[in-house]
Formats: sequence, structure tokens, C-alpha cells
Amino acid sequence: MPREHKSRREVLAAIKSVPSTNELLLEHDGHFDHELDLEVVVYGRNYNGKKVGPYLKLLTYDPGESIIQEGEWGGNSFFVMVSGEADVYVTNQEDAAQIKVATLQAGMQFGEMSVLAGVPRNATIKAPPNAAVSVLEIQRPALRLLRKLNRFGNALDQTYKLHGRSSAIDRLKAFTPIPDEIIPALKNVTTFRVFTKNHVLLREGGLVDKLYLVLSGWVHRTHEGRGGGEEATEDYLGDGYCLGFEGIVRDLTWPYTATLMGRTEILEISVSKVRKNPNLRAALSDALGALIAPEFLEQYQSYKPKVAEKIRSAQGALIETGVVDATNLLVMDMALCVRCGNCSLACHKVHGQSRLLRRGIHVTRLSKPKLGSFQSVLSPEVCMHCQDPECLTGCPTGAIGRFKGGQIDIEPKTCIGCGDCATQCPYDAISMTQRGAKKDGAAKKSIAARFLGLLRLSPDPLPPAVEQTDDLVAVKCNLCNGTSLNPTGASTQAYSCEENCPTGALARISPGVYFDEIARIKGALQIDETHAIAKNIHKSDPPKRILHIAGILLTLLSTAGALQLLSMYGLGAPIFSFLNMRWITGLVGLVGIIGVMIYPARKQIYLRRAGPLRYWLLSHTYLGTIAAIMIFLHGGRNSGGALTTALMISFDLTILTGVVGIILYVFIPRLMTKIEGTPLLIDDLKARGEELKDELNHLQVSAPEAAGSIIKRKIIPRFLSAGYVIGHYFKHNSLDSEYARAKKKVRKSIESAPIGNARDAVVRAVEVATTAARADALIYLHRSLKIWLAPHIIFTSLMLALMLVHIVQVIYYAAR
Repeated sequence: MPREHKSRREVLAAIKSVPSTNELLLEHDGHFDHELDLEVVVYGRNYNGKKVGPYLKLLTYDPGESIIQEGEWGGNSFFVMVSGEADVYVTNQEDAAQIKVATLQAGMQFGEMSVLAGVPRNATIKAPPNAAVSVLEIQRPALRLLRKLNRFGNALDQTYKLHGRSSAIDRLKAFTPIPDEIIPALKNVTTFRVFTKNHVLLREGGLVDKLYLVLSGWVHRTHEGRGGGEEATEDYLGDGYCLGFEGIVRDLTWPYTATLMGRTEILEISVSKVRKNPNLRAALSDALGALIAPEFLEQYQSYKPKVAEKIRSAQGALIETGVVDATNLLVMDMALCVRCGNCSLACHKVHGQSRLLRRGIHVTRLSKPKLGSFQSVLSPEVCMHCQDPECLTGCPTGAIGRFKGGQIDIEPKTCIGCGDCATQCPYDAISMTQRGAKKDGAAKKSIAARFLGLLRLSPDPLPPAVEQTDDLVAVKCNLCNGTSLNPTGASTQAYSCEENCPTGALARISPGVYFDEIARIKGALQIDETHAIAKNIHKSDPPKRILHIAGILLTLLSTAGALQLLSMYGLGAPIFSFLNMRWITGLVGLVGIIGVMIYPARKQIYLRRAGPLRYWLLSHTYLGTIAAIMIFLHGGRNSGGALTTALMISFDLTILTGVVGIILYVFIPRLMTKIEGTPLLIDDLKARGEELKDELNHLQVSAPEAAGSIIKRKIIPRFLSAGYVIGHYFKHNSLDSEYARAKKKVRKSIESAPIGNARDAVVRAVEVATTAARADALIYLHRSLKIWLAPHIIFTSLMLALMLVHIVQVIYYAAR
């Protein structure tokens, strides 16, 4: 462990000795020019009872001690050499041996790539074997203060560019052999550049005078139509490609315009300088040959036009929304989501306040390059653990940062509740809550209360709104780290939302792997730095497959075995001692019912691992099927007395309502995805429906008399009728298509209205009424997902009560 120098005098002396930081100590008329910044950075400052800073540490490392390790996530601090020399090592990919590649002198910065680019450390830095070194550790919050210093800002930018260029060349060398003697020449012709979103990298028709090796980011290529029926076209590329490769050997112009879609790192290579060095040109031709960017629109040529357009549209949406830049993304397959809200509830139970809101970014795509493979994906408002997180830039205390596993997290002890991170997050994934609020899960319930909870119909109460404005703390998804779901030593990561989804609609994924259309536009020179990703259960879920196979086999074998024994012995003939088929089928059915009741018990477990809920629901379904078959055989042809008849009827109704629930769970979500557009919660749908109907009434009243009469007599009765609402379930048109279709239906009514405000009011009324009907259709679908639940629970409760009486009765008569 390094030794920290607590003396502020020593820290100030170290700052003064480093050229890039000594400007912080400049004085004028006996006062420091940056007095406030100096106080915060070196001493710390008290803000409303909360301490901010200090952000500089003077550390001494013993001989041979590591300062940073290659591959570790260190996005919260970087270093400046104060005294001594440090050795730089990188790992040889062939034999995993560490090779010394450089020496750092006093005054040099290192480790800034992790802070500025959000990537793991790309080298190991150690004190030499025979001497100690001293360094200044600079924490992320100090950056915005120290950047005011001209020398520090220039040194940081220059160091970042040099290290960025070296890292890019190292990546290129690891990808393809480049002679060591060529490296100096390669450095002389290359420049590491960082561009912001919407920067135009190159323009169509311009001379190819530079090659661009895309190290990170996304490129939007466009080609302007030239008239004569030629339309403007576009496509997208990810990192790992070289643009303009052929410019090395011949003059040519760019056939497209390339615009950057986010923060992008580029290795820029001068064409004219490369041409002057034949050896370098030959080496680059070999090195970059496998990184040539595909020709414009080449990636879509193997698909039908409509499929290509769907793929291109999905690529644009995924990149523009920033979803592809997540390192740990939560997605919801809306065709599997039954809108139960259990994911958000589970998050609330574990953390005390839900960090998952079922609104967010919606993308429609093709899961396979076929028009029939439509997929509706929602990325809810929950932290994506971005590669380049905006929330980190404004935190004054460094409470939010990139932690050991690479995830973005918040340290409550150092959070002062200012809310800067919440306002900076573009995805509304950070919220403010009362500090020290108790978790719901902390309160213990009696056994009786737990049993009643299994059968209750009412949903869990919503948590109270946060009304206080002081003593707040920022909260966000932390991948359930530090919770009982992920105890120390756990071999796999568990997430409360995914664990408690009954249908497997939620999945933690790597965007570049999950979205095939994105994986296809990434070049060979790209490194997957994804971390903490769960298995992609939407594409492969082996336990689910095994459970299905086991459930089907167990159902078939138990049914065949029971039927065989019945044909041999009947219901009453003894088989083993006093056991006959009446007893055996009854006992097996009872065991099945007990197994079925484990599922609602599992639904109440949130604070520890109990196996994904989706597997329990499958077991619930198959055990219920087996129990139903056994009880049916158990009853035989004679249902018995009134009590037994009532039991059989209640059991049949329980099975019937359960089957209805399964059917609704399978078909309704898939129907909803076809007609809803962007998924909305039922509360949002209700509010939107009321707004639309209020607007329609207002149009009717405020429009000119002729238009108001048309709206009242022709528009409202037609488009708010039950028949028109039901029609949405069969004709899955977009809203724009539905508007056009509706206007055609009432074209005569529209044309009969006077030109001007009256006609505009009628047209608007058609659009509002059509949208309101769509909202009503979706509301009914939402309600249908729960319509079976109350009868199912009621009949289950009745069945359990009657079954208990029946068991007591059977035991009583058997004992007699």
C-alpha cells in the first residue's frame, strides 16, 4: 500500500514542483489567484455541513509497487509524477508476459485515458525495483477546477493525445504485425483526434487527403441524390474501420459525407506523408487492408428493400438514442412483458426506492433479417452505465464514479444531495430521495400475514412521494451490488428486476452483441470492454428449455403411468398394501398442488436469491397440469357427495382461469406490440385518453356551429364506437396510416364543412377521436391481462379450503 503524506505543506510543495500544477499557487498582492479552487482541491471545503474535497493526495510507492494495473477500471483518478521514475509495462498477447515499454519522468501525467474516455487502464505503472516514487493522485472532481490552469489544461490535452495515439498504434500492432522500425514513421504521420457529436468528418466530393481509423464512436454516411430520380441514401458504421483506404495508392474523392453521431476518437493519417515513405505505405497497406470500411450501402445489398429499410431505421434509432453506448443495458421485450410491474416492485423492495421506471427509449427492430421477426424493445429509465457518462462531469464531490467492476455507482457517504448528476443524466436514470429512508423489506411479517399475502388481490401500495428538499441523496441502479442478492463470494451477478420477472421479458445485455444490426457494422479493430453482463436470456435460456422438456416428459410419463395402472387395477383394487389408484392419484395430485403453491410464495421473496421467477412460473404451470390430470383421474366417474362435487368444481374453475391467464399472457402482449407504437403504462394511457376526450369535447363546443354538429353527429359516434375500437385489434396500422384511413371514411363530412377554421376543427377532431380510440383499445388490453387473476385467486382459495376439509374427511373415515 502507498504511504499518504498528510502534511499540507508537503502537498503544496509537490504541487509547486510540477510544471502543470504550479500555476495553482500563483499569487497577486499577497493573495492566491485561485484561492477558492486551491482550498477545495487541497484542504476541502464545507458546504452546508457537507465536506467537499480535498481532491489531491500525495502518495509514495515503495520499490516495485504497482501504481495502476493494466485492465482495471480506474475512471475516478489519474496521476502526475512528482519525484523519481516509474516503469510502464504492457502485456504481451502471445505469452502474457509483461514487457517494459517506457519510463515516466517527474512532471509527466498518466492514467488520464480511463478518466476521460471511460476505458480500463491500458498499462501497468510500477515504481522501479530499486527506488521509490512519489505521485499526485488527482480525483475526477478536481478536473473542472484544474482545467482553468492554462498549463495544466494544455498538458492534459497533449498527454491524452499522445497516449491516445500510442494506444491506437498498440491496438493496430496487436491486430496485425507492423515492423518495429516503422513505428516512428507511423507516429510522424498520425494524429489522435477527439470529435464531438454532429461533427462533419468529411464531405462528399472532397479530396481524400487523410485516412480515418475510427477508434470509438459511430459514423453516419449520407449520399446526396443527384436528380434524375436518384434519391438521397444513408447508412451507419461503428468503430474499428478505416475510411479512405484506397487514398494511399491513388487520388480519389469521397463518395459520401460522414457525420459523427457522438463523441468519437479518430486516428487521422496523412495521405501525402504516407505516399512519401514507400516502406510505411506498404506496411499500412497490409495493416489496414482488413479494416477497409464497406462500400456505401454494401451492408444492405443482401436484403430485400423493406428489410434493409427496417434494419437501417433500427440502427439509426439505437445509435441516436445512445442505447448502443451502454456497457450494461436493461431491455424489455414487450412481446413477453405482461405489464405486471413486478420488476419495478422488486427494485423498490431491494433498494427502498425503485430505480426502474417502465418508461424510456423504445425501438422497433427485426430480431432476424425477415419482415416477420418484428421485435418491440423498451430500454426503461434505468442506468445504462454509459461508456462516456455525462452524470460524472458535474459531481462536485466525486460521489458518483466508475467503480471496481466498471459500473457507474454513487457513494452515499460523499454525496451532498446537490442533484447535479440527476440533471446531467440524459436518460432520467438518477433520482433524489430522503437520506436514510428505510427499506420496505426491513419489516418482518408474521407467518399468518405472509400466508394471507399469497392470496391477496390488492397490489403493493405505492411508496410515498419524496417531498423534502434537504438532506437528500442521489440514487440509481447499481446492478444490485452491495445488496443481499449479491453476497460476497457469489459466482454470478444477480439483478432483482431480472430475477423477479415472471416471463423473462427483462434481460441485462451488451448492446453490441444483442443487437445484430449493430454487431454487423462494427469493424475488426474494436475491443469489447463490456462488463458485468448477465446471460442474454432472449436468445438463449438453457434452463428454460430444460424445464420445458422436463415438464412435458413428466406430464406425459405420469399420465401414461396412471392410465396404465388404472387399466390394470381400476380405482379401488389395492396395489401396494392399502394403496390403490384412488389414493395414488389423490396423493400425486396433492403433491402437485403443494408444488403449485410454492410459486406465489416465491413471488414474495425479493431480498435473497431464490432462482429466477420465470423458472418458478414454468414449474407452476407444469405442476398444475399434472395435478389437474391426477385429480381428474382421482374423481373417476362419480364425483361423490356435495362437498366433493364442490371441490371438483372449484378445482376445475381454478384450472380454467389459469389456462385463460396463460393464453392471455401469450397473445395479449404480442397484440399490444403490434398496435401500441411506444409502450405506455396504463396510468399514462388513462391520462392521455382523458386529455383526448376533453379536447374532443372542446372542439365540439368551440368550433363553428356547422363543424360542431359534424363532430357531434358524425365523428364522435363513429370513431369512439365499440366496433371501431375493436377494429384496432385486427388492423395493425400506425397512427399516421389510421389518420389517413379515418379521413377517407368521413371525407364527405370534412368537405361539407366550410373552408377555414370549421374544416380544420373537423380534421383535428378526426385525428383526436382516432387517437382516443387507440388509447381505449390499449387500455382494454391492459385490463385483460389482469381480468383472470381475481377469479383465479378466489377459486384457488376456495379449492384449498375445500381440499383441507376433504383431506380431514378422508383421514377420518380411513381411521374408522
